[in-house]
Amino acid sequence: MKKTEVMTNPFFDIEHKGDEDIILNKQNIAKIKEITKELVKKSGILLISGEHGSGKSLVENEIECDLPKSYKIKKFEFSKDLEAELRGIPLATLRQKKLIVEIDHFELSEVIDDHKLKRILDMIEISAKSGVGYILSCTPETLERIQEVSPSFKRTAKVYRTPSFTFEQAKQIVISRLNAVRHKKSNSIEPFTEYQLKSVWNKSNGNPKMILLLCGTLYDALNS
Repeated sequence: MKKTEVMTNPFFDIEHKGDEDIILNKQNIAKIKEITKELVKKSGILLISGEHGSGKSLVENEIECDLPKSYKIKKFEFSKDLEAELRGIPLATLRQKKLIVEIDHFELSEVIDDHKLKRILDMIEISAKSGVGYILSCTPETLERIQEVSPSFKRTAKVYRTPSFTFEQAKQIVISRLNAVRHKKSNSIEPFTEYQLKSVWNKSNGNPKMILLLCGTLYDALNS
């Protein structure tokens, strides 16, 4: 590939716009649909665990699309005021049962002590037993802490771990990004070599967003 063939760095935007079909392949979608059916049938708690950029938000979006239209979704970002915010959900809304509460960035719970975290987890457990569904997204480290702080939560909550990219998925996302700015689409990974891309994949530990970041840096270096 000539350096002038690609006009802009296609890895500059690390948000997963257009990468959804690669991250959520058929196998992953089938698993998410199964989880959603169970969440609807039994309510309960789902923990989505993954590193930053591993596609947790895409999993949440897929679940939202699979929920019956009669369900309501209330979204929260974890904050030190989460306990009060959860208590602020109207009783009328809670009594409808068909409610899913999403709490993103639960890893921010690192700023509170174990005692306060346990109170929040207990509150979620009690609410889930009454028929409210919960989806919490967090990092693997936070998942481990949650399970240590509350053994009952560990027994109650289901866990979905975002899978790491295979090397073939890494190639797919790179080719997709390159084709978005190529004059002519192809299955080539140029300007990268197979060796360079494998090095990127190994260093990323299969994290999609990290693959894009590393490819963006390498792309600039190769085209400077």
